[in-house]
Amino acid sequence: MGCGSGRSTVALAGIADKVIGVDSSEEMLAQARDSGTGTAASYVRGRAEELEFAAEEFELVTVGSALHWFRQDLFFAQCRRVLRKTGALVVYNDHFTTHMRSVVECKRWMRTRFAKRFPPPRRGMRDIDERMAEECGFEIAQRGAFDHDVVFTRAELIRYLLTRSNTLAAIASGRETQESIADWLDAELAGIVPDGARGEFIFKCNLWLLRPME
Repeated sequence: MGCGSGRSTVALAGIADKVIGVDSSEEMLAQARDSGTGTAASYVRGRAEELEFAAEEFELVTVGSALHWFRQDLFFAQCRRVLRKTGALVVYNDHFTTHMRSVVECKRWMRTRFAKRFPPPRRGMRDIDERMAEECGFEIAQRGAFDHDVVFTRAELIRYLLTRSNTLAAIASGRETQESIADWLDAELAGIVPDGARGEFIFKCNLWLLRPME
């Protein structure tokens, strides 16, 4: 669910007989279809709150870093319907903590300069509402979290920041272009990730494994 350009779909296609990526954006689905994921994966346009699949059709439903766009009560109800009794729902959120190892200026810059120029659009909770999940018929079988580093050059960090909802919203509104944002980021980040340097940026992943209650 919320498959976007299909990165997680590609990973699942390697371990499953059949995978269906679902997203509400036809533009994102077009990127996913062009990425060449093999015969195990296919893509359909749809909303997480209104899945057009049969009851108990799936053994696994996953959502990665997209839950904040869903109404969780309706999403959980749909998952409960389309999952088999022995199935599982896996939710994971891998997000940038704004921390760069050994460079405290990065966090300060992200929270003042970047967030001020590109405020995040309105969205829901990033993590699971565990009480709501249980009210919708799921039990939390397992939860976990871990940190990991992602190494970026300045150019790579700029490409990553251009994919965030903050900058995408600014482009969609017409007040910025991808080029204007990239130029601003390049000038702003020159002192944080100088030419020829690579920075270690800390990401955190929270995970939940849920099972349908009997």
